[in-house]
Amino acid sequence: MLYKVWKGRQMKTLFVHFRKSIKLVIIIAIALFLVLGVLYFLFKPMYAVKLNGTIIGYTDTKRQLEERIDKYMNSGDGDQVAFLEIDQMPEYEICYSKKDVEINEDKVFDTVIASGTPYYKNFAIMQDGEEKAYVNTAEDAEKIIAELKEKNSTNIESISYVAKYSSEKLEESTPENVVANLYVAPKEVVQPQTSPAVTTSSRKTSYGTVNTSQKVSYDRQVVGVSFARPVSGTITSRFGRRSRGTHTGLDIATSKGTPIGAAAAGTVTYAGPKGTYGNLVVIDHGNGVQTYYAHCSSISCHAGQTVSQGQTISTVGSTGNSTGPHLHLEIRINGICQNPQNYLY
Repeated sequence: MLYKVWKGRQMKTLFVHFRKSIKLVIIIAIALFLVLGVLYFLFKPMYAVKLNGTIIGYTDTKRQLEERIDKYMNSGDGDQVAFLEIDQMPEYEICYSKKDVEINEDKVFDTVIASGTPYYKNFAIMQDGEEKAYVNTAEDAEKIIAELKEKNSTNIESISYVAKYSSEKLEESTPENVVANLYVAPKEVVQPQTSPAVTTSSRKTSYGTVNTSQKVSYDRQVVGVSFARPVSGTITSRFGRRSRGTHTGLDIATSKGTPIGAAAAGTVTYAGPKGTYGNLVVIDHGNGVQTYYAHCSSISCHAGQTVSQGQTISTVGSTGNSTGPHLHLEIRINGICQNPQNYLY
């Protein structure tokens, strides 16, 4: 009997403590809910954007801002600026700020872009390897060469043009002024009954016939190696820093299966699958210079093979870490990746 009474008292005591605990939990939950409610109505999560350690503004769409910056770095403004190099990328720090804090992504974007170095694209008119003038488009450069050729300028064989990227705006000339300055009249004027045929030489490459008597040059010289474009297409990603790392080469998009030519003569040191590169070809050109051709769909060369400039070594594909058919081209000097646009495109 005494045991039953004792047990009943114990159960009653436990029940009282349980009720008190439940009340305490409910009170804490209500208090936490009220605190969170106040924080929700007064504050909101966002990112403080820092450049060189200084807050330059706030954003609530970090990914979109990063993509916007990367796009400008890669493609410029679509007008004069071809691309942008930024030494110090912005940092993002999550924080909770009052809702009246201004989200000023345009200001942040403009500040980041202003911290970089813009590169402008022009076309240099060359004579015997010397830059004589600059024009705005490839069409202007083609027009100049065509007019000099039509006028039988005696220096036509020494005239070419090259794409030029400069961190300073270059003074541009009109095609008419360039023709007037470069034209050299023939020493002897012949009065033929019929126009003589113009003889040009040509050579075969893996891409077709190239006129060598009047070749438009995009080549650059680096430690004794003269490069030629391995493939034609649209540049979709340039060399340089990005929000999520550094892009070590140049991406040129074109149709799957398009032949890829060797940028210069050399010896194939690797030909096969290679991790994120997908199907990869590596060519050694001597003097510590190498070229990498990644994401190929097929490979038509082998390690140890000697190849000539323009010889087909593979075809464009989307193997490895790739979102579409393109060539990822790298130029390395002593193992260090260089900007391919210093030498090509």
